[in-house]
Amino acid sequence: MYPEGAYAGGGGEEVVGLGAEAARLARVMGDRHFHADLELLEGSSSAFVLAALGELLETGYAFDRSGRSLRLRARGMSETPQDLATVTRGLFVVVSRGEDSSDDGDPEEDRVVEEVSRVPEASSIQEVVREPGLVLSDPPEHLTIPLSHLGSMVGAILAKRGVGKTYLGMVLVEEIMGVDPPVPVVVFDPTGVWCATETGAPSSYEVLLLGGPRGHLPLTPLDGSKIAEVVATEKSARVVVDLSQMAPAEQHGVVADFCERLISLPHFAIHVVFDEADEFAPQRFGAGAVNQRRALGFVERLVMRGRSRGIGVTLISLRPAVISKNVLSQVDALYLLRMAEPADVEAVRSRLEKFESGISPEMCAQCIGNLPVLARGTSYFLRGGDEVMFRRFRVRRKRTFDASGTPEVGKVLEATLGRPNAAVLQAARKIFAGRVAK
Repeated sequence: MYPEGAYAGGGGEEVVGLGAEAARLARVMGDRHFHADLELLEGSSSAFVLAALGELLETGYAFDRSGRSLRLRARGMSETPQDLATVTRGLFVVVSRGEDSSDDGDPEEDRVVEEVSRVPEASSIQEVVREPGLVLSDPPEHLTIPLSHLGSMVGAILAKRGVGKTYLGMVLVEEIMGVDPPVPVVVFDPTGVWCATETGAPSSYEVLLLGGPRGHLPLTPLDGSKIAEVVATEKSARVVVDLSQMAPAEQHGVVADFCERLISLPHFAIHVVFDEADEFAPQRFGAGAVNQRRALGFVERLVMRGRSRGIGVTLISLRPAVISKNVLSQVDALYLLRMAEPADVEAVRSRLEKFESGISPEMCAQCIGNLPVLARGTSYFLRGGDEVMFRRFRVRRKRTFDASGTPEVGKVLEATLGRPNAAVLQAARKIFAGRVAK
């Protein structure tokens, strides 16, 4: 009845091939009976249970649903895998009784107060933002970040693979590149997907692409400090640093040198984006990771001291559990897309519990409970402190070419490389040649 290698046994039998929480549910539900949602919680959190149910769906299981109860079974050979959000719609939520309900517990008379898969209406989460800002959502009123937050905000975009974290980062950078007067932005791209281009036409953002197979200028492992000098010389610079053709140790060295030099320069407003941020600010190191240790040290200094210097930072990672806790503790704005790994959900929960004032336990519980079932491209945004923001939104479509998606067999996506700003390119050529522009 059960998938090979993941047997769900009743009576405390061992369950093979599953995580601890999924194995617990498989044992509990191995009797082939229906089990109520609150019974499945059994002292665990709804986030962990939802993540475990998703793991069971991914390993060959399926569920039958009756009211607020689920029954586990093996997925049929020709059966389409079930969608977790559909299976769990309305489960593991707070309910209240109607005034006229009887005490017999009729589930049809329960009123769902908060449904896991429901996106709140804009009017219930935010008044329309009227000042200029960074428009990240569609429709815009669901999330527009005031420009006053840009210079000092340290944000983190966290999600599992394939649900849109880099895409959201690109939308954010598009908005920053459109700010007038311009704010310089630098993106460190270890995977080579960040070239801000548009299919069939040069990019209107005039991005300078350094390194990689299509860079306007080549990049060496010794050029990190020069990148900082470029943006200090040309305050309108928009730079993408393609590190994809470098070894990991070389990538770490470039980031360390950039951060060290940027911190030493006279203060100016800038925003720095680290994609795959756990590479540059890890919680643990491999043997001999000298450059990675340097990168962590200078990234820590950047996020801790950069606020007073006008330096904003965005970290993007699919594994919040492996990002340096010292770095994550400095984050004051979280963008949270779908994640199901219990260790990552717990890392987010821990950060939210220590968030600045204004984010209530109810907000945290709603966010954590929904993370495992968020649709692709749907995100929470949380910011604490004096200007509290708590939003759930759909990410707007990119304006530039999207190279972040997983390639499909038989399809080749090619974009026309945009032209960089002429003054920025000239300054970069002089600096990279060793002649610092005056």
